[in-house]
Amino acid sequence: MENHENARVVVVGGANIDIQGTSRGAFVLGDSNPGTIARACGGVGRNIAENCARLGLSTWLITAFGDDEDARFLQSDCERKGIVVSASLSAQAPTARYICAINNDGSLVAAVADMVIVDLLTPEFLASRKSYLDSADYIVADANLPASSLAWLAQGYGRTERAATGRRSPRLFLDTVSSAKAVKAKDLTGDFDFMKPNRAEAAILADFAGFAGTEAVEPETLCAAMASKGKTPGELFISLGEEGIYYYTHIADCGRVGLPAPELRPVSINRSGAGDAACAALVWADARGYGMRDKARYALAAAMLTAASPEPVASDLNETVLETRTRLMFPEE
Repeated sequence: MENHENARVVVVGGANIDIQGTSRGAFVLGDSNPGTIARACGGVGRNIAENCARLGLSTWLITAFGDDEDARFLQSDCERKGIVVSASLSAQAPTARYICAINNDGSLVAAVADMVIVDLLTPEFLASRKSYLDSADYIVADANLPASSLAWLAQGYGRTERAATGRRSPRLFLDTVSSAKAVKAKDLTGDFDFMKPNRAEAAILADFAGFAGTEAVEPETLCAAMASKGKTPGELFISLGEEGIYYYTHIADCGRVGLPAPELRPVSINRSGAGDAACAALVWADARGYGMRDKARYALAAAMLTAASPEPVASDLNETVLETRTRLMFPEE
């Protein structure tokens, strides 16, 4: 892999206003829970873009902004954090919003995402931004995009197209977002250079969804199912929650990285945004030429640092912090 420490990253996906309620005690369903309510900039694509910018990567975000005060707040926040948004779409529609309830241990209780505006990021719109995409070292898509747009990106920038034409193309990354969204990419997995699903999302991608005990299926089995159908991405990182992360590549480099000892981990208070930080760390680590195991370690460290932050993106994250904290959390490696 050519080293691109000053890589140009174009993120294509959602940006929204997060409204987050955190329970002071253990969350009680069906009742009013005392706690705190905060408003912040969020969205999978936007969060990944901010993390990439904080890690020193040149970052563009192609998203859809509404015609309202929320959109202006989101745009100015992106620009202040070094994210270029000039290629984004402005539409006469409400800006996307996400509302969630967080338990006192940082875990998600429930959420509702109103991301309809992202449907405007059609293949036709993306084609109008082709010059931005062509000049990228990495394109990171999130599965909030319409299925047709994911297919357009896979056809134009995926591994199959690159092998057929031999032309230089950006490396293509997909964040699957959720089980409901992952299904959009079920037939496209082999075209992506990287994918980062959790176990449930990987089960959908591998056609295991709907089988009893899906949540217990080993990641090795899921990878084997994808491989048997020729659907394995170039690099696959499956989040295993408390078990850490599993990594797999078509050149038979695979393994697991478990979570560090409890005393080496930061205290988790809000896991919202942790997966987005992991995605950005994978891009950053690939740009620096790290191997699979190191990429997995940096991804886990970025996720844990973010889970220790009250906001969806850790305000103290940067290259130095990520490298230092990763070494502290994984001293045996």
